[in-house]
Amino acid sequence: MSINTIHRLDKIILPGGNEFAVLKNAKWAAGIQSLIQMPAGGTYPMFRANQLQKPLVTFGTTQLDVLLTAVGADGASASGINTYFKLAGVAGNVARATATHMKLAVSLACVHWSTIRLTNQKDGEAQVQITAVYDGVNAPFAYTGSVALSGSLVSGSFFGAGPVYINNVLIPGIQEITIDSGIKLVQLSDSNEDFDTFVGVEAANPSITFKTLELVNWASFGLQGTVLDGVHGIAAYGRKFSNFGSRVAAGTAQHLKFQGLYGTCIPMDSDGSGSNPMSDTVKVELAANADAVNPLSVSAASTIP
Repeated sequence: MSINTIHRLDKIILPGGNEFAVLKNAKWAAGIQSLIQMPAGGTYPMFRANQLQKPLVTFGTTQLDVLLTAVGADGASASGINTYFKLAGVAGNVARATATHMKLAVSLACVHWSTIRLTNQKDGEAQVQITAVYDGVNAPFAYTGSVALSGSLVSGSFFGAGPVYINNVLIPGIQEITIDSGIKLVQLSDSNEDFDTFVGVEAANPSITFKTLELVNWASFGLQGTVLDGVHGIAAYGRKFSNFGSRVAAGTAQHLKFQGLYGTCIPMDSDGSGSNPMSDTVKVELAANADAVNPLSVSAASTIP
């Protein structure tokens, strides 16, 4: 026997034309949990069934502007998600328009991102989860073979760590920013159905953590932390790389902005080793000041001060 065909990743397309063409570590999981039983005194199982099934798609992407536009901080319900696998040939990929590729459609899902990590002078990445829901008619995953690929590939967007402001004061020396949506899902089924028929956000506890080469923990925030002022709070930016250039101008509304007005800046630690520069890590735990208002706001079209 020999390998005759291989496939590569292609696009994941959400409703509204939100396409992810830059994908990392993508995985499609059937999510089967088995019910396996053996009779009394038996050595080997004699019964096996699918006890429950939670199909799931996870992937990383640098296209943070597309993600924040499509999903935001609260997650989103989406129907008709299409994911593609491209057929590869001996000398590259088979032409996109050739009906030899594969598609796996997700009929209904809850889509959210868990973390977005931005680093200094490197490309940032988000971790995204598509949790399939049974709509009562269509299987959560629907496979189709011999299809053409959608549209054409694009270069995508790339972002690195931008400045961070606490209560309108710039924190210099930023090396890394991690935004955690803090989303916890509730997944429910009934009547002994195979699949979940309801998936939604049960709770969200967002936070922003950053690392800086400036020792700000003890001088600026103190042992018990500093409360956000409710006016400026924390504003953390993702600076956009310019294709065939360097950086998009700060005054151009194409950068990312993550802001929370209420919460507390908590000094996590000061770290050093030998003659290396020391760094401080600060975690900002966000809180809401009104019911049903996410304390984390996001923008994919912001300027940088």
